[in-house]
Amino acid sequence: MPREAPEIRLIRETLEGVLHPSTASTVFFEALQATGGSLPRAPEQVTALVRGPLTDALNERLGEDMAASVLEPLSEQLEAVLAPRPRKPRKRPSRHDEPTRDLMLVDEVLPVFVLGGGPGFAAQLQATLGPHVMSAVTAHDLPTLRDRLAQIDPRVVLVDASDFPPIEPAELVDELARLPAEVVKAIFGADLPYGQSLLDAGQRAGLSLTPFDRREGVEPLMDLIRSRRA
Repeated sequence: MPREAPEIRLIRETLEGVLHPSTASTVFFEALQATGGSLPRAPEQVTALVRGPLTDALNERLGEDMAASVLEPLSEQLEAVLAPRPRKPRKRPSRHDEPTRDLMLVDEVLPVFVLGGGPGFAAQLQATLGPHVMSAVTAHDLPTLRDRLAQIDPRVVLVDASDFPPIEPAELVDELARLPAEVVKAIFGADLPYGQSLLDAGQRAGLSLTPFDRREGVEPLMDLIRSRRA
């Protein structure tokens, strides 16, 4: 995953300063989900996130007065972070430069494999929990999954059944069954058709899968990730 943007870190840390960490993560995740797709990158996208979905979520949880006491200083700090900065001259690449590996992980950060049709869910999950908690490693097909499992030993493998990868459930279960028993194999969206098919295939193969129902929200899943890191 790319390095965390300062504006994303600022939003998360501001929420964690006034809300319980689980609640802060849930509010932020729900706001990101409401925008759809990938994380906001452009200044206008970040501003729209804060003024729209995040404001709505905080108003609902805290009431308008309390939400305003959080959002006003956050907006001021974001303006400073998002202010245009002079560009640094670009350094010409050298054949002697050491390339950065995409799958570098830091000690005490939980590697979480996220299997889905796109990177959006993984990016939103990492943004809400923070890169100091988890490092999302994505795979969107079987060859990529096998290649990355050969590089990193995961502690959690998560299948996003709401945007599932183009892998037949029986094939995916066969691949997951090769992982050690202590690795959590979880499904977010176990209430959806692909999630149900994966659970059925796992039952036939004698593989234990941990189901998460979308109707219960994302908080139980984030609690699992925090607990595995601890």
